[in-house]
Amino acid sequence: MRADFQVYIPGASWLHRLDPRVKLVFVLLASVLSFLWPTLWMQATLIGLSLLLLASAGVPGRRVARVTRNIVVMASVVFVLSSLFGGGNSAILFSLGPLNVRLGGVTQGALLALRLVALALIFAVWLLTTDQTDLVRGFVALGIPYNWGLTLALAFRYFPAYAGLYGRIREAQQARGLDLEGAGLRRRLQSYQPVLIALIISALRNSEVLGWALESRGLGATGLHRTVFRPLHMARRDWVILTMLGVMLALAIALRVL
Repeated sequence: MRADFQVYIPGASWLHRLDPRVKLVFVLLASVLSFLWPTLWMQATLIGLSLLLLASAGVPGRRVARVTRNIVVMASVVFVLSSLFGGGNSAILFSLGPLNVRLGGVTQGALLALRLVALALIFAVWLLTTDQTDLVRGFVALGIPYNWGLTLALAFRYFPAYAGLYGRIREAQQARGLDLEGAGLRRRLQSYQPVLIALIISALRNSEVLGWALESRGLGATGLHRTVFRPLHMARRDWVILTMLGVMLALAIALRVL
């Protein structure tokens, strides 16, 4: 698979050197804040904060755009559907034939759309600056079994890889004359069969190679004591940021309750 679809971007920034457990805490905290304060300004704040963190880590803008491109399309669909069919009995802004676009629907759609983008960028801060090995070690350090932690890390690694593989297969089939824009839903689904078959075959081949690699490294072996070259160590910087995150969460909960 091409490196273009690798999630992690190597670097030596402060965010790359941050303990993976601290970054996981940031993901959980930011996600909680996104739902704890269901307001437009909170979602916009989380989006801006995530973009600043990615910029400070030296993540290229084109990679950030690639990560958010698909989620922006989904967010746009959510916004349009919520605007057309939501809103309850709120004020009507304008009408589109039999449909009334209401103020409440537009506000709700904007909130859901911004929340999707915010969550995507929050996870991007974590995944783009954390190596797969550090992901596994972070999970294990939190008490998750090694096999489970490795499974989660592989899932985060291969989801975008297979998404990129699907795009390449579709483009290759279209270059060979495959028509994916047939009239009718049934005809369109049938036209995607060659793409899906090629994707499944490639996934099976990759999974076989991956299984051999994991087996050669003793995955699942009993009585195996795993060692690491550089064990995780919480530096002073990590403790300071972790304390700041804890204070922010406590203040957010207190303000929400009050």
